[in-house]
Amino acid sequence: MTSRRRLRREEYTVGWVCAIPVELAAAQKMLDEEHDYLEHDGYDSNLYTLGRVGGHNVVLACLPAGQTGIGSASAIATQLKTTFKWVRFGLMVGIGGGVPGQHDIRLGDVVVSQPYQGHCGVIQYDFGKTTPTGFERTGFLNSPPQLLLNGVSRMQANHILQRSRLSEYVTQAQDIPSFIRDNAGPDVLYQSSYNHVGAGSCENCNFNMVVDRLPRQKEIEVHYGTIASGNQVMRDAKTRDEISKELGGVLCFEMEAAGLMNNFPCLVIRGICDYSDSHKNKNWQPYSALTAAACAKELLSVIPPADVAKARTVEDTIRATSDHSPSAQYNIPFLRNRRFVGRSVVLEDLKQRLFVNKECQKIAIVGLGGIGKTQVALEFAYQVKEGWPEYSIFWIPALSMESLEQAYGDIARRSNLPRSAEAKKDMKELVKEYLSNETAGKWLLVVDNADDMDLLLGTEDSKGIADYLPQSENGLTLFTSRYQEVAVSLAVSDIIEVGEMNRQEAAGFLEKSLVRKQLLNDKETTNELLEELTYLPLAIAQAAAYLNRNKNMSFIDYLKLQRNTAQDIINLLSYEFYDTTRYESTQYRKDKTANATARTWLVSFDQIQVLDSKAADLLSFMSCIEYKAIPRSILPSIQPDEQMTRAIGTLCAYSFLERRGNEEIYDMHRLVHLSTRIWIEKHNIFIGTAEEAIRHVSKVFPYAEFANQPLQRIMLIHALRLLGGKQGEELAERYTLCLKVGLCLREEGRTQEAVEQLEESYKWRKRNLAEDHPDRLASQFELTDAYLWDGQIKKAVELLERTVAVRERTLAEEHPDLLDSQYGLAIAYRWDGQIEKAVKLAEHVVSVRERTLSEEHPNRLESQYNLGNIYIWDGQIKKAVKLLEHVVAARERTLAEDHPNRLASQLDLAVAYRSDGQVKKAVKLLEHVVTVRERTLAEDHPNRLASQHGLATAYQSDGQIKKAIELLEHVDNVRKRVLAEDHPSRIDSQFALASVYRSDGQIKKAVKLLEHVVAARERMLAEDHPNRLGSQHGLAIAYQSDGQIKKAIELLEHVVTVREKTLAEDNPDRLGSQHSLASVYQSDGQIKKAIGLLEHVVTARERTLAEDHPDRLRSQLELADVYQSDGQYQPSD
Repeated sequence: MTSRRRLRREEYTVGWVCAIPVELAAAQKMLDEEHDYLEHDGYDSNLYTLGRVGGHNVVLACLPAGQTGIGSASAIATQLKTTFKWVRFGLMVGIGGGVPGQHDIRLGDVVVSQPYQGHCGVIQYDFGKTTPTGFERTGFLNSPPQLLLNGVSRMQANHILQRSRLSEYVTQAQDIPSFIRDNAGPDVLYQSSYNHVGAGSCENCNFNMVVDRLPRQKEIEVHYGTIASGNQVMRDAKTRDEISKELGGVLCFEMEAAGLMNNFPCLVIRGICDYSDSHKNKNWQPYSALTAAACAKELLSVIPPADVAKARTVEDTIRATSDHSPSAQYNIPFLRNRRFVGRSVVLEDLKQRLFVNKECQKIAIVGLGGIGKTQVALEFAYQVKEGWPEYSIFWIPALSMESLEQAYGDIARRSNLPRSAEAKKDMKELVKEYLSNETAGKWLLVVDNADDMDLLLGTEDSKGIADYLPQSENGLTLFTSRYQEVAVSLAVSDIIEVGEMNRQEAAGFLEKSLVRKQLLNDKETTNELLEELTYLPLAIAQAAAYLNRNKNMSFIDYLKLQRNTAQDIINLLSYEFYDTTRYESTQYRKDKTANATARTWLVSFDQIQVLDSKAADLLSFMSCIEYKAIPRSILPSIQPDEQMTRAIGTLCAYSFLERRGNEEIYDMHRLVHLSTRIWIEKHNIFIGTAEEAIRHVSKVFPYAEFANQPLQRIMLIHALRLLGGKQGEELAERYTLCLKVGLCLREEGRTQEAVEQLEESYKWRKRNLAEDHPDRLASQFELTDAYLWDGQIKKAVELLERTVAVRERTLAEEHPDLLDSQYGLAIAYRWDGQIEKAVKLAEHVVSVRERTLSEEHPNRLESQYNLGNIYIWDGQIKKAVKLLEHVVAARERTLAEDHPNRLASQLDLAVAYRSDGQVKKAVKLLEHVVTVRERTLAEDHPNRLASQHGLATAYQSDGQIKKAIELLEHVDNVRKRVLAEDHPSRIDSQFALASVYRSDGQIKKAVKLLEHVVAARERMLAEDHPNRLGSQHGLAIAYQSDGQIKKAIELLEHVVTVREKTLAEDNPDRLGSQHSLASVYQSDGQIKKAIGLLEHVVTARERTLAEDHPDRLRSQLELADVYQSDGQYQPSD
């Protein structure tokens, strides 16, 4: 079968259904010819195998993996008969569990369903009701088609005449090892009273309990009679025998046949693979599946294809069996939507609950407006029309009482209700009575758009639509609603939620809706557009209609409009388009924008306004903030709290809000969020709402404190959304919020954004408040700190000097605000390289606070910490170590392990230890800080990166170069991702990384990176800035290592000259650059210059550093080496 024929769909006349893959494999082995695959529409999720058995063209279908049972079988057969409308009958072929006893049934035998003792051949033994007298089976199943029963008689006659071809057909599959009988193992039957022992095989079972049976000549016997079908595997011999006795003797148990008999006229053929007892295993399944398939082939071989061609189709047969019922009526207001795609899970769920398992008679599908509920109901109605043609289908748009009357009028006319005799009776009551009566037959009633609680359920003064809905054992009702509470009132717990389409469904729907299919060739932009439309069917349909109308517009053009001004977005969401599968303005509705996305929700907004005004107020507020991750704590308070909960519940019930698990955090649909904005603008309340939102968030947004960080982080996106608009530009609360947000951003390491917000706050307060107003000075002070983080050192110094001057003029010496600003100015001086000024001012602040505050007061400790840091910069390492050890000890006593202030002081103490030559101590302390910060801070948080940077530098000092490189490369990569190219912190990490590259011998890498750092700092920093000089110093050393001695000398002479002008004689940085210059003088052969400079350095270091300090020792050793190079073994005079 190398080349396969492709037949037309109408040429297939036999449907063959299998439950599991091994049954399908056996069926395929019985095909005399396999045909090419035929594509079928998106409503059918089955995968079919097509072929020929004798003269019959057969459709093979298998249940989805893991989905056995009556319901699944019914679903697959329904789809098969809908896709292959010319199929005359079906065969359900596969394995079953035998019932030994009355018949000598052996493993590998075959059972064929045949009417017996009043049964049709198949009994659903677990379907019925519980009564006081016990379980009562209800319902009946149809008999197999007469043509199949005639074929069974002929096959039986052939077997009697020993003309059976069963063994011949079984032999066709002997090339497959699993289909060989000998590979199935022994056929063992245990006594009914004996249960299986252990797990798996029967090796632990008592062989004495095996039933002794006489050998049989024939390998395969075919038995005819009743098959018991149920939704559970039968694996208990006692129950097996009891049910068999109750039903007058059954031959086997299985799990699918009952799902087919009434909806898919067929014959059931089962190969016996076990005995329906606890000893059940899968060893015999392949061979038994094969014997059943061989029997099915033999049956088809005795049925003439001409007789099959003359027979009724499956659907005609079903209609014929329903002739005693009234002919089905169809009152569906729309044609089938040929653009409908997907939603297979929802549709299958509806079928299972209503038609297969018959779990309920009323069910509701609930979801956001525009999510596609009406389209799902419409597609379901047409699938019911095809799969269950005996059902009438009626449709009620629950938009008004008038729409109900109009729909019921149509039903009355179609059903020829005798209106004249009931002239005084309300039409609604008349139709309700008719459909509630059995004479109306089976029906499905779709109640669409059941959204208005009062309209559906009525009020004290009037009845609701629900009062006129029929009740009947033969009737099913499907509601669609966007309001959960209505759905629960109508269908209780039988509710199916409809969500957004998945990407594949959305793309398919867009393709079917577009005229210009070539637009879809740009896959990336297509996906971008669908994401922007949030996979919402109505929004996709609206966008496609807009694109179809504007023929020169591309997806990119549409996206630009979607992301442009608020008015552009409003225009797009309000665009009305014609759609034959949706209600038009003249059909049940008065509004003219029924198909606009925005309009869909505006109706709900108006309903909420009437139903729960507090919920409407919350909705208005939320339109001004971000639509994702909305914490309950940011919402305007409603008292009592129960009313607040109810208001939020209303919004959730309309699917406008969705709660995240058990958290008090909610998400809003993005397009609903935009449409809410349209709604409040329509009511001319947007500006007032936005201003009130700014006032409220300004009040509830917490100040930047460690304990407030979790709340700050979740409120931050909402505050930024508010501040991104132009509303409330003259509100003082707006600039209080700017200040709070700026401080939060600074703590989060988003420095440039922090500067923007703090500048906004400062500028407004500068314009509107007096120079010495506390709020103006507070904004001024906080802005300078952000400037320092952002590397704008000069701006920070200038602004802080102004702040200090004003506060010194207006506040007492020990006033906390004055001391804070002096403390801030000292830090700025330090960053600006004005170390002497920094030390003097910081010592003053510490002196005042030590005089006025307790030893463990946070402000006193903070100023001591700051002074210790400045001492490090000034080279007063011993002082720094002593002061920082005191601060660390106090903070370890009073603060939590992960408190930022405790960690910051430990970090700087480690830096002091490293500067003091106590490298091991530094490494240990820094490893602790890094561990805590990696556990508590985001990967790109500045404080986490700063501690990793510090640890890498300590590793370098400790000779752990590989560790230092790994850590610094990580820091550099993260900072490259989150910081601007010239950001000081990014430059710092590159400078440190270059230093360890040089230590590791990667000189070329070091030089390249240092040249970049020097260029950046020369662009940004003053000539005498410590960081600029430090990077020039580092580059000079790298030049020396690279053999570029002249460049090294030129750069170091410049550094030394500047530092000798700006730093004290014994400053570590000044001495370090002099030491390095002496070293390159030596390399250049300028020995006398090297000796003079090194003697000066050694003298200064011997005066200021401990005897064992690494820097002191290094300079002494180098001086000795230079003496030796000069032939001197004694110091020169």
